Amino acid sequence: MSTLFISYQDVCEKIREEREYSKLEGLHKQKNFEPAFHLIFKFKDYKMAGILLSNWEEAIKEEVKCCSECDIINDEEAYQIERISLKELTTIANLGRYCVTKLKMKSHIAMAFTLGIYYSTFIFEQTGMYLTIDEIYKIIPENKRTTNGYKVFLKRFFVDGTSKEILKILSQTKSSLN
Repeated sequence: MSTLFISYQDVCEKIREEREYSKLEGLHKQKNFEPAFHLIFKFKDYKMAGILLSNWEEAIKEEVKCCSECDIINDEEAYQIERISLKELTTIANLGRYCVTKLKMKSHIAMAFTLGIYYSTFIFEQTGMYLTIDEIYKIIPENKRTTNGYKVFLKRFFVDGTSKEILKILSQTKSSLN
């Protein structure tokens, strides 16, 4: 049985139905997918997805700026890192839905966790960039953070983030993208 919430083929079919072909190959700001993030992570507060995406974009921009100044990445890589494709959104959707439904993470924790795991696996490792787990946790608004919450997030990032189930979702999604 597949653990995928949605396949990239499903996404492509929907886009073809709507005749929005340019969306398939393009790179998009994460903020453009705010409604999708809201649905994936089942937020009760509609604004929360936007807040987390804004905080994530800020964290990424700071890291991109630092890496650009040190010649670790070039301008084209910086542009690509600050955006996602529909293929990448499909992976994030599958991972995020798993975190909310199976791991029973709160929506804001699941989104920070998912972005951190996805970027750590497919973006940062390829470029030499990184965000610390502390920086990833800080995308969560202060009023949602707790001292114990950080400790749990840290533990889950390593335990759940390297679990067979998560790795299976990442590899299934990755293989369905090719």
